[in-house]
Formats: sequence, structure tokens, C-alpha cells
Amino acid sequence: MRLVALALAFLSLIPLAAQGPATLAVSEIRAGMKGYGKTVFQGGKIERFEFEVLGVQRNAAPGKSRIMVRASGGPLADTGILAGMSGSPCYIDGKLIGALSTGLLFEKEAIGGITPIAEMLDQLRDIPEIAPSRTPLILPKLEPPKVLKAALSGKMLDFQSLMGEADPQALPMTLVGSSLGPEAQRLWAGLPVAFAAAPVLSGGREEASPLEPGGMAAITLMQGDLDLAAAGTITFVSGKRVLLFGHQLFNLGSVDLPLWSATVASTVASYQSSFKMAMPVAPIGALRLDRSSGVAGILGAEARMVPLRIGLNLAGKRTLNFRFELMDHPVATPALVATAVAQTLDAHTRGVGLQSLSMQGNIKLAGHPAILIENVIADLNPSRMAQYIGAMLQAITLNPFEKPVFEGISITIKAEERLDLSGIAGVRLLKARAKRGEVLPVLVTLQNIQGVRETATFNIQVPSSAAKGKATLMVGDGFSLMAADPDERMIEVSNLGDVVRLLNGALRNNHAYALLVQAQPGAGLRGARIEGIPPTVASLVSGDGASSDNKLQRRIVGRAVLPLDREVRGLSQLDVEIE
Repeated sequence: MRLVALALAFLSLIPLAAQGPATLAVSEIRAGMKGYGKTVFQGGKIERFEFEVLGVQRNAAPGKSRIMVRASGGPLADTGILAGMSGSPCYIDGKLIGALSTGLLFEKEAIGGITPIAEMLDQLRDIPEIAPSRTPLILPKLEPPKVLKAALSGKMLDFQSLMGEADPQALPMTLVGSSLGPEAQRLWAGLPVAFAAAPVLSGGREEASPLEPGGMAAITLMQGDLDLAAAGTITFVSGKRVLLFGHQLFNLGSVDLPLWSATVASTVASYQSSFKMAMPVAPIGALRLDRSSGVAGILGAEARMVPLRIGLNLAGKRTLNFRFELMDHPVATPALVATAVAQTLDAHTRGVGLQSLSMQGNIKLAGHPAILIENVIADLNPSRMAQYIGAMLQAITLNPFEKPVFEGISITIKAEERLDLSGIAGVRLLKARAKRGEVLPVLVTLQNIQGVRETATFNIQVPSSAAKGKATLMVGDGFSLMAADPDERMIEVSNLGDVVRLLNGALRNNHAYALLVQAQPGAGLRGARIEGIPPTVASLVSGDGASSDNKLQRRIVGRAVLPLDREVRGLSQLDVEIE
């Protein structure tokens, strides 16, 4: 969708300011001063509310202050400070002092905090005209190996691991749109968000608020067959540049997110945290900066969305197709894809009883081979499927090398009302000793949920390069083998291409693997000897725990793979003597 023409139509209605706003410094603000703010309580109409300064909280963060106020007017006597008021410009004697940005949970009065305008203007001074081309450095304490290890194990990292602890005084970000089930909502645990189901207006009858201080704006996270948006208030407009929120979205620095005008369907009073039921109306530009003191965007700019297709095959009886567009964001995109998968499964598959889900598809990135998706989940809870695809996307979006350009994500899921699951019930060697250069036969007994057993044979070639002495035979599914690896530090990648090859060579949970491991220098469980994973990737490291010791302790000397049409679980280890 082209946004420029529509946004330029709005620009003629925007009061332009050649210079910055008339402001009042924090040093001039005293308790007892009275002022007013601007915000939208209903529809698109900007209304005033009053406030009295309670005091200034110095050093709310190092070098930052917060102006504490008691507000009144509109519905505030019943609701307290509303989520969605963040960014509401506040004035004393006609001078802008800042943006309302924080409130208190379970408050009986409308008491909140204002981010001083000087802090917003300082952090948001240079708004880039062009979207960033590189991944923001968002994870200074989270090393890439931790992200990759989680992805190879089919588990997403939660928001608290990614973003740290949230500001306890920050108003929760209300995500309004489609109703989400508990599994989808749990994917956002650790992030200060609240979910509110609301209709998405259509038909041209919606009233968008003016693009001026006090007006509503929305950041569209997802649209199509599922809608999610976060809304806040415009603080200041100067030409094509707009400041909002008075607090961070994710504090990622340079970003490229879709910005829409918005309307308020209603205000919702809550003992915990009241909020505006705000909804996007029309595209107006792109968000380009995300800082701790607010966010900023360019009116008339265009943000690129990530296309997602989900096909759901219901036991071969019928196929449903769903399409979505997601905001391109290193932290949010994986969660949004996982949310779309979880919500699709929650809405169209059984919630109780035996169920198996098989997923196939691909992730297409510009300049790289497609990343193949393959997974089978035999579970009463489909959240594992959502976690699997979300974890793969985290490995891509959180890479520190380059910003991935998504050309599309396509997924097909087949749901069967039976449990396609086998466990590894036993492993047996026909002989406990093996000579170098010969084949080592391994018998594996698999047992399904009904107790029916079957035996499969692995034939592992023991290479002539294997060392004489003890070796370990590891037999299990891909995820169990990953969990058995005790070290994360030696996942070594040097570019996004390595990440792509690593994901394409990941061990699967619908395969059984037999690995012959020896304590020698060489590639580990993630090395090239396992399903095409690049030789730069290594694991199973060191005994002394020193982070600088990159010497491998064990390597794969032989392996065999048994593809299955169902999920397999379990891990067994046996000792083998190499002669």
C-alpha cells in the first residue's frame, strides 16, 4: 500500500511550526501550578483536561526528571489516567511543559507523570528521513548463541529476557483489535501490554482525530485476518515531523514502523488500569525513532510490512487460507507471527482431546536461500507450534550482522485429531566394540501412544579417522539432542548467511538421530556433519568453563538419520569401544 499520497492530503490540514514550541523549563515549575492538557476521549475530538502540579521528581532516571500532576476533567474522575493518554501535551501559561507519560496501577485519583519536553526534543532531535538499513543494537547483554540455542530447541525467548524489566510506573501499552486467546496473550508475557478486543471501523464513517497536538495516532502491529494496534497521543508537530507518547515503544533507536491516524471508540474504566479503546483509521506516515523519552515519525513516509500466509488443512477435509501484514520489527515480528499461528489454531482446531499438528513452509529473505520450515507437534496444546516458528524468526531478526529483508513468510499446517507420537523405548547395540572403517548397526525400539512397538535399524559408518578408545552413542530426537548439549558459547556465526544455513540444517523433532561422539577436536552437534550445518558452528565445549577456551571437547565421528511421519521424543546414550 502506498502511503505518500494519502499522507500529503492530510498535511494541508496540519498547523506547521517553523520553530520549536514555546516551552517552560523544569526548573521553573513549582508545586501548586495549574495547567491543562489535550487529548481525545471520544471519536476524533480533541478535548482539554486540567491538572495541578504536585511536584517534580528529580532523577527519576539518571539525568531525567518527571513532573507529577493530579489531573481532572472528562472521564478522569472515574477512570484515572488512561492508557492511550501517553503523549498528551501539557501546558502551563500556554507554554508546553511536556507529555503525560506515566500513571499508577490501581489508582483512586488521576495522578500521573509528565516527561519534560526538553528531554523529548533532545532525544528526538534528529529524525531520519530514510528507514534504517541495519539491525538496531538492542541486545547488549544477550549473546547471539543464546538466541540460536533457543531457536534450535524450538523455544522463544520471552520479552523479559529480551528487553529487561519494564518501568513499573509506565502505563501499559493497550493493544486493541482482534480478541486474542490465552495462548496468544502468553506470548507477550514480560512486556507491559494489555489486550482489548475492539471492532475495526470500516466504511468511511470513522472520525480520525486531527494531526495536531492532542490528536490520536496508532502504530499498526498487524492487519489482515487479525488486527492489532497500539495507540497514543501526539505531543508536537512541526512540518512533517511528529513527536508522540512521551515514553519508549521498545527503545530501539532507529526503526521503521507504520503510523496511522486513530479514533477513540470508548474509554474503559478499570480498577487496575483504565484505557482508551482506540483504533487506527488511515495511514499517515512512518515511525522512525524510538527513544526512552518518546517516539518520533515522518508524516508522508512509508513503512514496509512483512507479508504472512497461513494455510490450515483440517484433516484433509477442507483448507482455510489466511493472510496478514505485520510490522517489520526485530523484537515484535517473531511474536506477531507466533500470535497469528496460535490464534489461528485456537480458533479452528479442537481445544481438548488428542491432536497432532504438522507444519511445513518457508521464510524468504532477500539475498538468501529460503529457510525451510518443518515440524510436527503431537500435543493437546498448539502453543509449541507457535513457539517453534517464533523462535526461528528470533534467530533471524535478532542477528547482529544485518537487517533481514523479508520477502514473505508462508506456512501450511495440517491438523489431525489423533496423537502422532512415538517415544524411544530402547536402544541396543549388536556389539559393544566396533572397528574403524566398519558399519556399526544400532537397533532402536519406538513405541507409540497406544503401546505398539516397532524396531528400526541405524547403520553408522565408523570412519577410519576415528580415534581408538571410548565413544558415546547418542540416540534421540533433534530437540532432545539439542537440550543435551550443555554449552551455548561455541555457536559461531559470522553473517546472516551462516544463520540461514544453521536454521536449514537444524535437527528436527520428526527425525530420530543416532550420533557417535568422541572427545576429540572437531565439529560438535551443530557442525557440518549433522544435516548440512556449516563447519563454523561448533558445540559441546570445554571442561574448565573458561569463556576464552574455544577448544572442542567432543565431536561427531558418525551419524545416521531416520525420518518419521510423526513426532518422536526421547534420548538414550550408550558407551562404545572403538578399536
